[in-house]
Amino acid sequence: MESTSRNQAANPLVALSDALASVVERVGQSTLAVHGRSRHALASGVVWNRGVMVTAAHVFRRTPAAVSVRAAGDKQLDATLVGIDSSTDIAVFRLPDDVAAAEIGDASAVKAGHLALAIGRSADGDVTASYGLVNRTAGAWQTWLGGQVDRLIRLDGGLYDGLSGGPVADAAGSVIGMATSALSRSYGIVVPASTVSRVVDALLTQGRVARAFIGIGAQPVEVAGTEPGVGLLVTSLARGGPADQAGILVGDIVVEVAGRPVATLHELRSALAQRIGERVRVALLRGGAPAEASVTVGEWPSERRAC
Repeated sequence: MESTSRNQAANPLVALSDALASVVERVGQSTLAVHGRSRHALASGVVWNRGVMVTAAHVFRRTPAAVSVRAAGDKQLDATLVGIDSSTDIAVFRLPDDVAAAEIGDASAVKAGHLALAIGRSADGDVTASYGLVNRTAGAWQTWLGGQVDRLIRLDGGLYDGLSGGPVADAAGSVIGMATSALSRSYGIVVPASTVSRVVDALLTQGRVARAFIGIGAQPVEVAGTEPGVGLLVTSLARGGPADQAGILVGDIVVEVAGRPVATLHELRSALAQRIGERVRVALLRGGAPAEASVTVGEWPSERRAC
């Protein structure tokens, strides 16, 4: 018996297995099961701050006023909505403060090849987990709904059902972000802790995350004689929106905003970022001739998807 114990203690795989189980158990104390759009739609949530739960926004068909969650010890709790930021897939709820908050870490040093544990809780209240590698990391990026994410952290596969909205921990057991399957078609994404905290703070203090908006729908088109040879064809206008008020017309081609070329919607959003309330020059082509407009950048209305 003593020999067996010594062999197990010396086995690095056993040590790794025990260490991972310990991380899952510890982080699991701050992990909740969250019922989403239907009885069978399940997500996980994490107690980000005392009395504040974060989960994935995409699991709700409509914005809920409250949800039922299950915590460790089969404890059933009611959580009330603070706000949702669909662009980063984050929903924030208040809940009774008798569930311990997770230990939030720093995702800035995470590299491809690092271990990552996505942790959740089943509908029956059991802790669940998925273990793998960080597949890719990169700098700040923008989601397809215009959300600003501080760092790309991509997992080496998708996420099992029920893990979206749950915490992702590093090998030391610190929560480096929130797991989501909604921001990539092929991979699980970790919304880094710094982004989650920024969105949580904005929703708690303002009830929304402010994003720049000029009120156009647009698509890239080739534009001869310009650099980089592509502009944005205005296909629709929000009635009474900033672009409409500035005299921009459907059929105009936007080639530059605030001194920056815009060949894609991503570039347009980047040019508008942090400029709410400012007047910006918009360079256009109208009927093939150069034109311009002065647009006062507005704030993106809740859940609107135009730029």
